[in-house]
Amino acid sequence: MKTKTLFLVPALSAGLGLILAGRATAQTFTTLHSFSAGTGSFLVFTNSDGAGPLAGLILSTNTLYGMAARGGSSGLGTVFKVNIDGTGFATVYDFTEGGDADIEDPVGGLILSGNTLYGTVAYGGSSRAGTVFAVNTDGTGFTTLQSSNGGMGIHPSGVILSGNALYGTTTFGGSPFCYGTVFAVNADGTAYTNLHCFTEGSDGAHPYAGVILSGNTVYGTAARGGSSNAGTVFAVNTDGAGFTNLHTFTAL
Repeated sequence: MKTKTLFLVPALSAGLGLILAGRATAQTFTTLHSFSAGTGSFLVFTNSDGAGPLAGLILSTNTLYGMAARGGSSGLGTVFKVNIDGTGFATVYDFTEGGDADIEDPVGGLILSGNTLYGTVAYGGSSRAGTVFAVNTDGTGFTTLQSSNGGMGIHPSGVILSGNALYGTTTFGGSPFCYGTVFAVNADGTAYTNLHCFTEGSDGAHPYAGVILSGNTVYGTAARGGSSNAGTVFAVNTDGAGFTNLHTFTAL
């Protein structure tokens, strides 16, 4: 089985698209961590550190934090950290299958506030529809902040934090008869709210990616829907008002 790696490549620059002979400088590719081999298939792949890191990393001082979608002691993924020089790799949290008490399939990215990491997983929780979670950077204090269901939305895709509120999307579900949602939930797990229910009409459908925030406006994309069913770019206020289709992608 091929192993997965973390890497760092310094930025490259070139004038007018040309690199003149004798002017080019060597660039160094560095593997910071190569995830270990293990046992089983990729769907149930157990090892000590994780496997298949699908999302990006976040940086705090000299430490990178991320999630692996598979691997770990139960084969259900890990939260990990590694220094930017490749030293100090450690598993922060090892996911297990345990309903509300734990979760599985961590495919989104992480955010960091103080010493707390926040993230989402696509499956797991009481309804097997995904969760929003928090865990301290030392691996303690794991908390399921919200366990999704069909009415709330299914399969959350990462969150961002503004003040005391987390904002994100679910790819499917939502009530009534939604094709994904934009949601908000407090950082302590209270006050979960669906800010928008996608209709598969002009607003879009199935937002697979997370969102960004500017002021009181949440921005994101939907993979389907719009006039050509080819997806949209949208904006919605943090109180759920003012949903706007910023762009509709056209079909080929």
